[in-house]
Amino acid sequence: MIRIAGIDGGGTKTIALIADERLRVLGEGRAGPSNFLRVGVDAAVAAVVTALEDACRQARCTLSELAALGIGLAGIAHPAHHRRMREALLRALTERRAGMRALWTAEDLLLTTDAEIALYGATDGQPGVVIIAGTGSIAYGMNAHGQKARSGGWGPTFGDEGSGYDIARRALVAVASAYDGRLPPTLLTDRVCQYFGIESPADLPRIIYGSEVSPNIAPLSEVVIQAAREGDAVARHILREAGLELARTAIAVIKRLRLQREAFRVSYVGGVFSAGELILGPLREKIQEVAPRAELAPPLFPPAVGALKLVLARLDLSHREDPTCSLHTLSAR
Repeated sequence: MIRIAGIDGGGTKTIALIADERLRVLGEGRAGPSNFLRVGVDAAVAAVVTALEDACRQARCTLSELAALGIGLAGIAHPAHHRRMREALLRALTERRAGMRALWTAEDLLLTTDAEIALYGATDGQPGVVIIAGTGSIAYGMNAHGQKARSGGWGPTFGDEGSGYDIARRALVAVASAYDGRLPPTLLTDRVCQYFGIESPADLPRIIYGSEVSPNIAPLSEVVIQAAREGDAVARHILREAGLELARTAIAVIKRLRLQREAFRVSYVGGVFSAGELILGPLREKIQEVAPRAELAPPLFPPAVGALKLVLARLDLSHREDPTCSLHTLSAR
Protein backbone atom coordinates (compact mmCIF):
# COMPACT_ATOMS: atom_id res chain seq x y z
CA MET A 1 0.00 0.00 0.00
CA ILE A 2 1.26 3.48 -0.91
CA ARG A 3 0.55 6.16 1.67
CA ILE A 4 0.49 9.86 0.89
CA ALA A 5 -0.37 12.99 2.87
CA GLY A 6 -2.33 16.09 1.93
CA ILE A 7 -2.20 19.17 4.15
CA ASP A 8 -4.25 22.37 4.09
CA GLY A 9 -2.86 25.18 6.22
CA GLY A 10 -4.44 28.60 6.72
CA GLY A 11 -4.82 31.46 9.13
CA THR A 12 -7.16 29.58 11.48
CA LYS A 13 -6.38 25.87 11.32
CA THR A 14 -4.31 23.15 9.67
CA ILE A 15 -5.79 19.87 8.42
CA ALA A 16 -3.75 16.81 7.41
CA LEU A 17 -5.06 13.70 5.67
CA ILE A 18 -3.30 10.38 5.11
CA ALA A 19 -4.64 8.32 2.20
CA ASP A 20 -3.68 5.39 0.01
CA GLU A 21 -3.23 5.40 -3.77
CA ARG A 22 -6.98 4.96 -4.24
CA LEU A 23 -7.66 8.07 -2.16
CA ARG A 24 -9.13 6.13 0.74
CA VAL A 25 -8.60 8.29 3.81
CA LEU A 26 -6.73 6.42 6.54
CA GLY A 27 -6.21 9.21 9.06
CA GLU A 28 -6.91 12.85 9.79
CA GLY A 29 -5.11 15.33 12.03
CA ARG A 30 -5.78 18.93 13.01
CA ALA A 31 -3.75 21.74 14.51
CA GLY A 32 -3.71 25.52 14.81
CA PRO A 33 -2.91 28.13 12.13
CA SER A 34 0.05 27.70 9.77
CA ASN A 35 0.16 31.00 7.89
CA PHE A 36 3.67 32.02 8.90
CA LEU A 37 3.04 35.66 8.04
CA ARG A 38 0.56 35.73 10.93
CA VAL A 39 2.04 33.30 13.46
CA GLY A 40 5.72 33.07 12.54
CA VAL A 41 7.76 30.29 10.91
CA ASP A 42 8.25 28.17 14.03
CA ALA A 43 4.56 28.12 14.97
CA ALA A 44 3.50 27.47 11.37
CA VAL A 45 5.89 24.54 10.98
CA ALA A 46 4.85 23.16 14.37
CA ALA A 47 1.19 23.22 13.30
CA VAL A 48 1.94 21.34 10.08
CA VAL A 49 4.01 18.72 11.89
CA THR A 50 1.44 18.30 14.67
CA ALA A 51 -1.43 17.80 12.23
CA LEU A 52 0.65 15.39 10.15
CA GLU A 53 1.78 13.32 13.12
CA ASP A 54 -1.79 13.15 14.46
CA ALA A 55 -2.98 11.91 11.06
CA CYS A 56 -0.18 9.32 10.98
CA ARG A 57 -1.15 8.04 14.41
CA GLN A 58 -4.74 7.61 13.29
CA ALA A 59 -3.57 5.89 10.09
CA ARG A 60 -1.18 3.69 12.11
CA CYS A 61 1.84 4.66 10.04
CA THR A 62 5.03 6.66 10.47
CA LEU A 63 6.46 9.56 8.51
CA SER A 64 9.01 7.21 7.00
CA GLU A 65 6.18 5.22 5.38
CA LEU A 66 4.82 8.21 3.45
CA ALA A 67 5.66 8.14 -0.25
CA ALA A 68 5.00 11.86 -0.71
CA LEU A 69 3.40 14.94 0.83
CA GLY A 70 1.29 17.66 -0.72
CA ILE A 71 1.15 20.81 1.40
CA GLY A 72 -0.85 23.93 0.58
CA LEU A 73 -0.22 26.92 2.82
CA ALA A 74 -1.50 30.47 3.03
CA GLY A 75 1.12 33.21 2.87
CA ILE A 76 3.70 31.56 0.59
CA ALA A 77 2.80 32.97 -2.82
CA HIS A 78 5.97 35.07 -2.95
CA PRO A 79 9.03 33.00 -3.99
CA ALA A 80 11.04 34.18 -0.97
CA HIS A 81 8.25 33.12 1.40
CA HIS A 82 7.87 29.80 -0.38
CA ARG A 83 11.61 29.11 -0.11
CA ARG A 84 11.71 30.03 3.56
CA MET A 85 8.83 27.75 4.52
CA ARG A 86 10.08 24.91 2.33
CA GLU A 87 13.48 24.94 4.01
CA ALA A 88 11.91 25.08 7.47
CA LEU A 89 9.50 22.24 6.71
CA LEU A 90 12.18 20.02 5.20
CA ARG A 91 14.37 20.58 8.23
CA ALA A 92 11.57 19.79 10.70
CA LEU A 93 10.24 16.77 8.83
CA THR A 94 13.61 15.13 8.20
CA GLU A 95 14.44 15.44 11.89
CA ARG A 96 11.36 13.32 12.59
CA ARG A 97 12.03 10.76 9.91
CA ALA A 98 14.68 8.80 11.79
CA GLY A 99 17.60 10.25 9.87
CA MET A 100 16.21 9.26 6.46
CA ARG A 101 17.10 12.67 5.07
CA ALA A 102 17.77 11.45 1.53
CA LEU A 103 14.14 10.43 1.11
CA TRP A 104 12.85 13.98 1.51
CA THR A 105 13.61 15.56 -1.87
CA ALA A 106 11.93 18.00 -4.24
CA GLU A 107 10.11 15.03 -5.74
CA ASP A 108 8.31 13.87 -2.63
CA LEU A 109 7.50 17.21 -0.97
CA LEU A 110 5.06 19.27 -3.01
CA LEU A 111 4.68 22.69 -1.38
CA THR A 112 2.23 25.10 -2.96
CA THR A 113 -0.32 27.71 -1.96
CA ASP A 114 -3.61 27.08 -0.21
CA ALA A 115 -5.30 28.56 -3.28
CA GLU A 116 -3.76 25.92 -5.56
CA ILE A 117 -4.99 22.96 -3.53
CA ALA A 118 -8.37 24.61 -2.96
CA LEU A 119 -8.87 25.03 -6.72
CA TYR A 120 -7.76 21.49 -7.50
CA GLY A 121 -10.15 20.09 -4.91
CA ALA A 122 -13.03 22.40 -5.75
CA THR A 123 -13.05 21.61 -9.48
CA ASP A 124 -11.31 18.21 -9.40
CA GLY A 125 -8.59 19.66 -11.60
CA GLN A 126 -10.97 21.11 -14.18
CA PRO A 127 -11.14 24.75 -15.36
CA GLY A 128 -12.85 27.05 -12.89
CA VAL A 129 -12.42 29.54 -10.08
CA VAL A 130 -12.26 29.13 -6.33
CA ILE A 131 -12.82 31.89 -3.79
CA ILE A 132 -11.20 31.45 -0.39
CA ALA A 133 -12.58 33.58 2.42
CA GLY A 134 -11.45 32.62 5.88
CA THR A 135 -9.16 34.76 7.98
CA GLY A 136 -7.97 36.28 4.69
CA SER A 137 -9.35 36.18 1.14
CA ILE A 138 -8.14 35.33 -2.35
CA ALA A 139 -9.53 34.09 -5.67
CA TYR A 140 -7.66 31.68 -7.92
CA GLY A 141 -8.58 30.13 -11.23
CA MET A 142 -7.55 28.13 -14.27
CA ASN A 143 -8.89 28.07 -17.84
CA ALA A 144 -9.03 25.26 -20.38
CA HIS A 145 -5.55 26.17 -21.65
CA GLY A 146 -4.03 25.63 -18.22
CA GLN A 147 -3.44 29.34 -17.69
CA LYS A 148 -3.82 30.42 -14.07
CA ALA A 149 -4.57 33.73 -12.38
CA ARG A 150 -5.11 35.04 -8.88
CA SER A 151 -6.55 38.14 -7.27
CA GLY A 152 -6.50 39.28 -3.67
CA GLY A 153 -4.46 37.71 -0.91
CA TRP A 154 -2.75 40.98 -0.02
CA GLY A 155 -3.19 40.62 3.74
CA PRO A 156 -5.26 42.59 6.25
CA THR A 157 -3.39 45.89 6.07
CA PHE A 158 -4.24 46.68 2.44
CA GLY A 159 -6.33 43.78 1.20
CA ASP A 160 -8.32 40.66 2.17
CA GLU A 161 -11.62 42.28 1.23
CA GLY A 162 -14.60 40.13 2.15
CA SER A 163 -12.57 38.00 4.55
CA GLY A 164 -13.35 37.19 8.16
CA TYR A 165 -10.90 39.88 9.21
CA ASP A 166 -12.53 42.44 6.91
CA ILE A 167 -16.02 41.60 8.17
CA ALA A 168 -14.82 41.91 11.76
CA ARG A 169 -13.13 45.23 11.06
CA ARG A 170 -16.31 46.57 9.45
CA ALA A 171 -18.27 45.45 12.51
CA LEU A 172 -15.92 47.34 14.81
CA VAL A 173 -16.27 50.44 12.63
CA ALA A 174 -20.07 50.12 12.79
CA VAL A 175 -20.07 49.73 16.58
CA ALA A 176 -17.78 52.74 17.05
CA SER A 177 -19.88 54.81 14.65
CA ALA A 178 -23.13 53.84 16.39
CA TYR A 179 -21.61 54.70 19.76
CA ASP A 180 -20.61 58.13 18.43
CA GLY A 181 -24.06 58.69 16.93
CA ARG A 182 -22.74 58.70 13.36
CA LEU A 183 -24.72 55.57 12.46
CA PRO A 184 -28.02 54.15 13.77
CA PRO A 185 -28.02 51.69 16.70
CA THR A 186 -27.14 48.09 15.90
CA LEU A 187 -27.40 44.74 17.63
CA LEU A 188 -23.68 44.43 16.97
CA THR A 189 -22.93 46.83 19.83
CA ASP A 190 -24.13 44.42 22.52
CA ARG A 191 -22.78 41.36 20.70
CA VAL A 192 -19.30 42.82 20.22
CA CYS A 193 -19.16 43.92 23.86
CA GLN A 194 -20.16 40.40 24.93
CA TYR A 195 -17.54 38.90 22.64
CA PHE A 196 -14.72 40.91 24.20
CA GLY A 197 -16.14 40.83 27.73
CA ILE A 198 -16.47 44.60 28.06
CA GLU A 199 -19.31 46.84 29.23
CA SER A 200 -19.09 49.58 26.62
CA PRO A 201 -17.60 50.26 23.17
CA ALA A 202 -15.51 52.88 24.96
CA ASP A 203 -13.38 49.95 26.19
CA LEU A 204 -12.60 48.70 22.67
CA PRO A 205 -9.34 50.68 22.27
CA ARG A 206 -7.97 48.96 25.36
CA ILE A 207 -8.70 45.57 23.78
CA ILE A 208 -7.60 46.34 20.23
CA TYR A 209 -4.60 48.56 20.91
CA GLY A 210 -3.73 47.61 24.47
CA SER A 211 -0.89 45.19 23.69
CA GLU A 212 2.04 44.98 21.31
CA VAL A 213 0.40 42.08 19.50
CA SER A 214 -2.92 42.91 17.85
CA PRO A 215 -5.69 40.43 18.68
CA ASN A 216 -6.97 38.15 15.95
CA ILE A 217 -10.34 39.72 15.29
CA ALA A 218 -11.36 37.48 12.37
CA PRO A 219 -13.47 35.11 14.56
CA LEU A 220 -15.65 38.13 15.35
CA SER A 221 -17.13 37.63 11.87
CA GLU A 222 -19.18 34.77 13.34
CA VAL A 223 -20.88 37.31 15.63
CA VAL A 224 -21.74 39.41 12.58
CA ILE A 225 -23.21 36.40 10.80
CA GLN A 226 -25.41 35.54 13.78
CA ALA A 227 -26.61 39.14 14.14
CA ALA A 228 -27.46 39.20 10.43
CA ARG A 229 -29.49 36.01 10.79
CA GLU A 230 -31.43 37.72 13.55
CA GLY A 231 -32.29 40.52 11.16
CA ASP A 232 -29.86 43.28 12.15
CA ALA A 233 -29.72 45.65 9.19
CA VAL A 234 -26.15 46.79 9.81
CA ALA A 235 -24.84 43.22 10.03
CA ARG A 236 -26.73 42.24 6.88
CA HIS A 237 -25.27 45.22 5.04
CA ILE A 238 -21.75 44.25 6.13
CA LEU A 239 -22.22 40.73 4.78
CA ARG A 240 -23.70 41.97 1.52
CA GLU A 241 -20.70 44.25 1.01
CA ALA A 242 -18.40 41.33 1.79
CA GLY A 243 -20.15 39.22 -0.84
CA LEU A 244 -19.76 41.98 -3.42
CA GLU A 245 -16.07 42.40 -2.57
CA LEU A 246 -15.47 38.69 -3.00
CA ALA A 247 -17.31 38.82 -6.32
CA ARG A 248 -15.04 41.64 -7.51
CA THR A 249 -12.02 39.57 -6.54
CA ALA A 250 -13.34 36.59 -8.50
CA ILE A 251 -14.31 38.73 -11.48
CA ALA A 252 -10.73 39.97 -11.78
CA VAL A 253 -9.64 36.35 -12.20
CA ILE A 254 -12.48 35.57 -14.60
CA LYS A 255 -11.49 38.47 -16.84
CA ARG A 256 -7.79 37.62 -16.81
CA LEU A 257 -8.59 34.08 -17.89
CA ARG A 258 -11.20 35.26 -20.43
CA LEU A 259 -13.92 33.09 -18.98
CA GLN A 260 -16.77 35.58 -19.36
CA ARG A 261 -18.51 33.55 -22.09
CA GLU A 262 -17.56 30.12 -20.81
CA ALA A 263 -19.48 27.65 -18.66
CA PHE A 264 -17.40 26.94 -15.56
CA ARG A 265 -17.62 26.29 -11.85
CA VAL A 266 -17.06 28.98 -9.21
CA SER A 267 -16.56 27.35 -5.83
CA TYR A 268 -16.05 28.77 -2.38
CA VAL A 269 -14.01 27.68 0.62
CA GLY A 270 -13.67 29.15 4.11
CA GLY A 271 -15.57 30.00 7.25
CA VAL A 272 -17.08 33.21 5.88
CA PHE A 273 -19.37 31.15 3.68
CA SER A 274 -21.14 29.74 6.72
CA ALA A 275 -23.27 32.87 6.26
CA GLY A 276 -24.96 31.09 3.35
CA GLU A 277 -27.10 33.22 1.07
CA LEU A 278 -26.30 36.36 3.06
CA ILE A 279 -22.91 36.18 1.32
CA LEU A 280 -23.63 33.86 -1.61
CA GLY A 281 -26.63 35.85 -2.87
CA PRO A 282 -24.80 39.07 -3.71
CA LEU A 283 -21.74 37.07 -4.76
CA ARG A 284 -23.71 35.06 -7.32
CA GLU A 285 -25.61 38.09 -8.58
CA LYS A 286 -22.46 40.12 -9.21
CA ILE A 287 -20.48 37.32 -10.87
CA GLN A 288 -23.30 36.40 -13.23
CA GLU A 289 -23.48 39.99 -14.45
CA VAL A 290 -20.05 39.38 -15.97
CA ALA A 291 -20.11 35.61 -16.57
CA PRO A 292 -23.75 34.51 -16.98
CA ARG A 293 -22.81 30.86 -17.58
CA ALA A 294 -20.80 30.59 -14.37
CA GLU A 295 -22.22 28.17 -11.80
CA LEU A 296 -21.69 29.03 -8.14
CA ALA A 297 -21.43 25.69 -6.36
CA PRO A 298 -19.79 24.10 -3.31
CA PRO A 299 -16.38 22.50 -3.85
CA LEU A 300 -16.32 18.92 -5.08
CA PHE A 301 -13.63 18.14 -2.52
CA PRO A 302 -12.07 20.11 0.34
CA PRO A 303 -8.57 21.62 -0.07
CA ALA A 304 -6.73 18.85 1.81
CA VAL A 305 -8.13 16.35 -0.69
CA GLY A 306 -7.00 18.69 -3.46
CA ALA A 307 -3.50 18.35 -2.01
CA LEU A 308 -3.81 14.55 -2.11
CA LYS A 309 -4.93 14.67 -5.72
CA LEU A 310 -2.03 16.92 -6.69
CA VAL A 311 0.38 14.46 -5.09
CA LEU A 312 -1.16 11.57 -7.02
CA ALA A 313 -0.84 13.54 -10.24
CA ARG A 314 2.82 14.24 -9.40
CA LEU A 315 3.47 10.56 -8.68
CA ASP A 316 1.57 9.61 -11.85
CA LEU A 317 -0.34 6.87 -10.06
CA SER A 318 -3.38 5.41 -11.75
CA HIS A 319 -6.38 5.48 -9.43
CA ARG A 320 -10.14 5.40 -9.49
CA GLU A 321 -12.10 6.69 -6.56
CA ASP A 322 -15.10 4.77 -5.35
CA PRO A 323 -17.89 7.39 -5.52
CA THR A 324 -19.06 6.22 -2.10
CA CYS A 325 -15.63 6.50 -0.48
CA SER A 326 -14.87 8.69 2.50
CA LEU A 327 -13.51 11.56 0.43
CA HIS A 328 -16.99 12.57 -0.55
CA THR A 329 -18.09 12.81 3.06
CA LEU A 330 -15.22 15.18 3.78
CA SER A 331 -16.61 17.93 1.55
CA ALA A 332 -19.16 18.84 4.21
CA ARG A 333 -16.55 19.44 6.90
